[in-house]
Amino acid sequence: MSSNEKANCLFCQSKSECFKRLGDSELEIADKGKVEIKFNKSEIIAKQGAFASHVMYVKKGLVKQYIEGEQGHKDVILNFFPPGQIIGLASLFGKSTFDFSVAAVENSILCLIDINIVRNLIHGNGAFATSLIKKMSGTTLYTYYQLYDIVNKQLNGRIAGALLYLTKEVFKSKTFNMSLSRKDLADFTGMSTMSAIRVLNDFKEEKIILDKNGYFEILNIEALEQISKTG
Repeated sequence: MSSNEKANCLFCQSKSECFKRLGDSELEIADKGKVEIKFNKSEIIAKQGAFASHVMYVKKGLVKQYIEGEQGHKDVILNFFPPGQIIGLASLFGKSTFDFSVAAVENSILCLIDINIVRNLIHGNGAFATSLIKKMSGTTLYTYYQLYDIVNKQLNGRIAGALLYLTKEVFKSKTFNMSLSRKDLADFTGMSTMSAIRVLNDFKEEKIILDKNGYFEILNIEALEQISKTG
């Protein structure tokens, strides 16, 4: 972890859509309560049970949000967040501690913004508050869908759904460098690492995906969508 020369929120070209709802004076307030930090791959960004003193904005890279398994149980990955996403909104008016951990999947830069400043901005700017609520609602809704998939779908359906999500929402491309480990993919879909590897190998043999030295390409997205739907 290392601090970077931070960009002033007023002039930053990587602002979240939510923060574009703020006026210049409000952005200056946010800037004074912000620190921009670089995290290396696998580094812990926020620890489950720690005091929730800030919300996290992903400026660059990719991070995962997960619940840590206790007494030998597996971790459960709730979501992956690419640039532009905000993490920790549920802590704004809820518990004073994080109910999850956050770690860097690849080298990442995050802006950590004082939670009290964000609360004050919410109280003073309705458009900003509405935008944050919409973002939080979207994240929560996806978690519901993911839970449904884990409970009701077979292994191939879960992996197909996860690959579609990564393609459409995280990497936003049918071709990408897979920075997730096989364990990450398994923890995201509620299965063992060996099961995840086996399903990926089946998809490769069926020419649905190409997986070569960490380079992924979705060759048949229609087949993935069908497997996700009926799996």
